[in-house]
Amino acid sequence: MASAADIAKSLEKLIGGNDESATVTQFLDTGYPPFNYALSNKWDGGFPVGRIIELAGPPSAGKTAIATYAMASAQKQGGIAMFMDHEHSFDEKQGRGLGLDTTKGRWIYKKPRTFEESLSMVVLVAKHVRENKLIPKDAPLCAVFDSLASQVPSSVLLDAKTGKEKELGKKSMHDNTALARATSASMPAFNLYAEELGICVIFLNQIRMKLGVMYGDPRTTPGGEAPKFYASQRIMLGAAAKITKSKEDKEVLGMQISAGVIKNKVARPFRKAEWRFMFQPDGSGRFDVERSLIDWLIGEKILTVGAGNRASFVDWQGKSIHKETLAREIEKNKQFGELLKLLPAAYEPPALSAAEMPGEDEEGKPEDIAA
Repeated sequence: MASAADIAKSLEKLIGGNDESATVTQFLDTGYPPFNYALSNKWDGGFPVGRIIELAGPPSAGKTAIATYAMASAQKQGGIAMFMDHEHSFDEKQGRGLGLDTTKGRWIYKKPRTFEESLSMVVLVAKHVRENKLIPKDAPLCAVFDSLASQVPSSVLLDAKTGKEKELGKKSMHDNTALARATSASMPAFNLYAEELGICVIFLNQIRMKLGVMYGDPRTTPGGEAPKFYASQRIMLGAAAKITKSKEDKEVLGMQISAGVIKNKVARPFRKAEWRFMFQPDGSGRFDVERSLIDWLIGEKILTVGAGNRASFVDWQGKSIHKETLAREIEKNKQFGELLKLLPAAYEPPALSAAEMPGEDEEGKPEDIAA
């Protein structure tokens, strides 16, 4: 019998040596450390480069803001950010407010007409950048599609026989399933390009509700089954609570957002994170990462709050200060790093409850057994 070394040597002449494993070595920051950890087991991790991510949620949940943080992270690592705006709603000014560099060459903004054009354009750009060594070899690319639900397959837009655009009133029943068929045809190859060209692909998506679901999460996303299969991470955002001005004044200032990682091929799945997403006077939204992390540190008993009517105050550097006041001081003085120093080495993010798990139409209906 031949040894393992002899077998390897013999096969190497036939098919070459083993390929490198598909291990993720780079991540793009989401902007909030507990969310990074839920995704990657790393405070400074986040979205994996070379993989496809689906980020879905209701309006005003901060999907675009999260994607913008990821694009800015790619740029900070020497890479390029691409945004395929199928909803025609991205505001570059708001993007710059979240740290995005909109300088041409570091930022590519396009409004493709079809699903196929959009994916092809990203691959074309990525190939050109890599082949011409326009950025360092290990610099990541980040491509965001906003949103998968609004991408129009060419078969819906164009008549196959004439090549002309269809009239809106002449859509067929086949057009209702066109996006699912388009993703099924394109995702296998696109997933390959994402890994080979070092692209972090983020599909933003809308939420649909499945009728008749009595157990599990009734939420699902448009685009068929292919995006669910080829995505290495799938995240469902939800509004956990409204943040009002006060108990008496019910003006909504923001939302407490919950992110459930319902699929994860990089770290353990079915974990979650929560943060504050605040609405701004100009209509934009921002992560209140300072206040969110203060609340998280309190919840982990790393920071101490006062008793009784002092429960809104926290002990900080030898003095008692209101949580909101502390958050704004840290933001103003750019001292977020002081909070990061308090992050523990070991942490286990909270798990999704049974009601937050994917519905049976998506993942099947597994039998419950005791641990």
